[in-house]
Amino acid sequence: MAIQRSSGHSGVQVRLGYDELNLAEFPFALLSDRQRAGVGTILFTDEIRGPQGTPLRRVWTVTGAEEFGLPTATDEIVYLVLTELSREQGLDSPKVHFSRYDLVRRLGWPDKGGSYRRLRQSLDRLLGVTITATRAFYDRPSRSYVDVGFHIVDDYALFDEPRGRKTLEGEPPRSYVRWNKVLYASFLAGYVKRLDLGIYLSLRSAVSRRLYRYLDKKRYDGKGQFRIGMQKLAFEKLGMSRTYYPSHIRAELARAHEELLGIGFLRTVRYEDSPVSGEELVVYRFARQPETPIAHEDVVSRLTQLGMAEPVAVDLVMTDVEAVREQLEYLPYRSARNPAALLVRAIQERWPAPPDYSAPEAEPSRDTAPTALRGTRPAAAPGLDDLLARLADEDREDLETRAADQLRRENPRVGAHPESAAYRALLQDRMFKLIALERPDLLA
Repeated sequence: MAIQRSSGHSGVQVRLGYDELNLAEFPFALLSDRQRAGVGTILFTDEIRGPQGTPLRRVWTVTGAEEFGLPTATDEIVYLVLTELSREQGLDSPKVHFSRYDLVRRLGWPDKGGSYRRLRQSLDRLLGVTITATRAFYDRPSRSYVDVGFHIVDDYALFDEPRGRKTLEGEPPRSYVRWNKVLYASFLAGYVKRLDLGIYLSLRSAVSRRLYRYLDKKRYDGKGQFRIGMQKLAFEKLGMSRTYYPSHIRAELARAHEELLGIGFLRTVRYEDSPVSGEELVVYRFARQPETPIAHEDVVSRLTQLGMAEPVAVDLVMTDVEAVREQLEYLPYRSARNPAALLVRAIQERWPAPPDYSAPEAEPSRDTAPTALRGTRPAAAPGLDDLLARLADEDREDLETRAADQLRRENPRVGAHPESAAYRALLQDRMFKLIALERPDLLA
């Protein structure tokens, strides 16, 4: 009997990371934060149809470092939050910079010493784990399954940087993680998908989160419906204990299904017997199909020709293709030693037009702001402080409050981070425009 539920998740903050598709296909971490006594290696296998239709047995072996143990459910979350940072930094380097405070905040952990020790332990396990894939790692450039051995990260460094430490403009935080070269090459080859971290982090159990990642990969492959053997799903894809009886598996899956139906990710879930083998199958029907960038291949191509990694280009186009087109038009008017990196920032932070940009002739704008103010970047415009100084204290406070409210409505992702440079720049932009609209006398 099908289970069906319709519900939204509008209250969940939108946060986007990446998920490397090999790591979404097979587990690399335990389903709990407790190590299994005497277990340093876990093994997953399955069988698929190879390129010529012949059976292909895949073997995925995960071995933890003797000193640190196997990665845990928490370490899986750390990996995905690091991909969020990688996405924001444009995947232009395997080195992902962060401050410890910001990373802990993104993880939702308290700003305490225990959280920083916990973070270091997670990075130790991600550094120490070895994944050996036997015909189980898909190499996109060669379009084949290959034998590889790799870690999640190659090295890391943690610096004790005080919160709010001032840095030179453009200087990244000193703490970093460096992705393993095998994994980073797969990122650059585009064998990744976007993952909605807001939804992922809102799920209550590790089983729900692991199932969401795995099914999101199947939906990304274009499937409207997906079926899989229940025990194969439990043991080879989710990493449940192989001692579980079918009734125990059903109970664990039921709680995960409840969550994924509740957020509207799944439309229905049902069980059926395989007509061939008689084994019990779980059949999922997805609520909606993922977006694809096929309609904007020309824009993706322009971005990749400028040196941008394909997954970053696809991600930006899928998020807001008009903003991408706009920043490509502005690019010749900007001084950019690294056009790809500059474009990522400009698109994500919605940079206004450069001061010397000459827009193509078009119908007069209905914007009531003086023409001289349109197409300038208020954050860098001279005189903004002087304009604010001419206002009474209560008027300045009211102006900033209204500009901040407008910013949070129009750009919730930036609005959620008032400590960021992007927030400050956009806030000044909105304050400047409000002055232009409401107090043009100050501009005389």
